[in-house]
Amino acid sequence: MKNKFRIDFKIVLFILTVMVCLSVVLFAGGSTQGNDDTTDTAIRTSEQEVCNFLLLGTDKAAGLSDVIMLVSVNLENGSINFMQIPRDTYFECGASYKKLNGAHKTLGGAKEFAASLGEVLGININYYLSLGLETVQKMVDFVSGIEVDIPFDMDYEDKSQNLSIHLKAGNQVLDGKSAVEFLRYRAGYVTGDLGRINAQKLFMNAYVKRIGQMGNPLALYNLCKLVLTNSETNIKESDIFSLCLKYAKVKGGPVSYMTAPGEAIKDENSATWYYILSNSSMADLMNERFGCRTDKKDFDKYNKFVDKNEKSLYDIYNKHCEIKIYSADEVENNEVNIN
Repeated sequence: MKNKFRIDFKIVLFILTVMVCLSVVLFAGGSTQGNDDTTDTAIRTSEQEVCNFLLLGTDKAAGLSDVIMLVSVNLENGSINFMQIPRDTYFECGASYKKLNGAHKTLGGAKEFAASLGEVLGININYYLSLGLETVQKMVDFVSGIEVDIPFDMDYEDKSQNLSIHLKAGNQVLDGKSAVEFLRYRAGYVTGDLGRINAQKLFMNAYVKRIGQMGNPLALYNLCKLVLTNSETNIKESDIFSLCLKYAKVKGGPVSYMTAPGEAIKDENSATWYYILSNSSMADLMNERFGCRTDKKDFDKYNKFVDKNEKSLYDIYNKHCEIKIYSADEVENNEVNIN
């Protein structure tokens, strides 16, 4: 995939932790670290058992969603699953631009995007939330910084954006400004967008941990209110408290992180890079963790995630790809491949 720098809107990382941690930390009294065993959540789930969130980090000027994340809160066993979907994922939604990050603009907004994506995935997406980058710095400073173990020296200069990133490798507390720099950096990942996505896991887990250390209901309420008033969303304060009360009954559970299984490929005809989802692997995940409506046959019934006429793309689509699932402890202990 192209290893080209551009502004990334990752406010979604903060949004989901606010919503989820309100229930996990305050009301349920659970641990955001969970445990090392993520296999205990790999059982058939129904849409009645889970509450799914679609979280988008959107470039308002271009109308593209550079961050696309599906979060499932299981109200039966207390588990929380975070699945990042690469922005270059092939997606047919009635436009010449066939990447998932263009669906927000093409379909007319986050509401329409959530409805369309849920239908294709074969699940119910209960809530959607889309935000830009402008509030990230304030939100990080609100919690007095985030402790992150930066995997390598990050250096990047772009005078046109008045951007200067110089972060040293190692464990350090990032303030709002440094946190934004960490999230905007993408030029040095060997694996391109997948490396950036794995770096998001590192940051996300650190933020979850920091909120867990706060233990201040009023502060988290104010943070949550700030998010809701600066977003395109159907989430209401009453929805959050209702979810908290339901989640409190199960005392919290393991937190798992994953990237939608698939492979990147350059289309021979258009010379465009796409990320092609694995049909069988994605169907397994939807069935086991995200509340598939009936069975695996519900996943992508109309082949929106592939062009069947492109053999190289279709071959990946029909291949079972490895599903890598990380526990919160594994992420914190740097067991995620970030390069």
